[in-house]
Amino acid sequence: MINCISPTSDPRPDRGWGIVVLGSVVLGAVLASVLLFPDGVTVSMDPGYRPMPVLVLLVPAMLCIAAALLLPSGQGSSAVLVTQPGRVRAQTAGLLALAVGFSLLVPVLPLPEDYVLLKALMFIVVPCVWLWFSARRHGAGVEIHRPSVHPAVVVLPALLLGVLSTVGPFSSGSPTVWPPLATLVVGATATAITAGLGEELLFRRFLQTRLEALCGRWTGILLASLLFGLMHLFSHGVGPLGESAVRVIAMQGTTGIALGVLWSRWRRLWVCVLAHMLLNGLGVVLHLLGQLA
Repeated sequence: MINCISPTSDPRPDRGWGIVVLGSVVLGAVLASVLLFPDGVTVSMDPGYRPMPVLVLLVPAMLCIAAALLLPSGQGSSAVLVTQPGRVRAQTAGLLALAVGFSLLVPVLPLPEDYVLLKALMFIVVPCVWLWFSARRHGAGVEIHRPSVHPAVVVLPALLLGVLSTVGPFSSGSPTVWPPLATLVVGATATAITAGLGEELLFRRFLQTRLEALCGRWTGILLASLLFGLMHLFSHGVGPLGESAVRVIAMQGTTGIALGVLWSRWRRLWVCVLAHMLLNGLGVVLHLLGQLA
């Protein structure tokens, strides 16, 4: 792991080599995906999605990142300060264990439904209960500063990411076959809770926050996003393991960077959750509206 621990409570500056190494991994995965999948990739195994060039599918995430960095940051700081270095190190190690452990357990789950249950347990229940008790007994360990900014400013990048990934020229379409209504609603609700909320809690609110505090802003964003991408290895990967790893780092990892920039820029978790839910659920909403029309 990157040596990024310091006993100071001041915002931790990034180490240049850390950004270079992590950024090279993501950029290398994107370039490798372009070469490995010249006919494009699909965002889902469901029938109806058409292959799209990798660089085209990444446009919404890049627009989200650009908008977040160019829009006003608001008044005040978005820094994360370490108040208890030892406790933050222990919390970070535990959160890393949850993120990696989930990925390792997915291939051995006996039933597809267990994926949702395991994610709810490891991404929401365990970290929330653990960090709540830790904060009650010993203090939070980190101090999060939130700038004052108008909600319209922070919503725009989230809409760019969620909407453009679902409809328009940067989308790979929608399913041609939908499950029964009850199954669709239950599945979409479970996904909204475990992915839209759970993944943002673990990877952005809990893990990235502490990685930023210990390693620096961009190092924290990149490292959390790399782990976020690899978390999708067995659910979104196709083909040999190496090719699957390259693909999820390029696709889901880049999406993680966009979501990470949203969190680091403004510290509004609801914006990250909104963007993530739009990514996963806007197509379902549009389908249901079409059924009602």
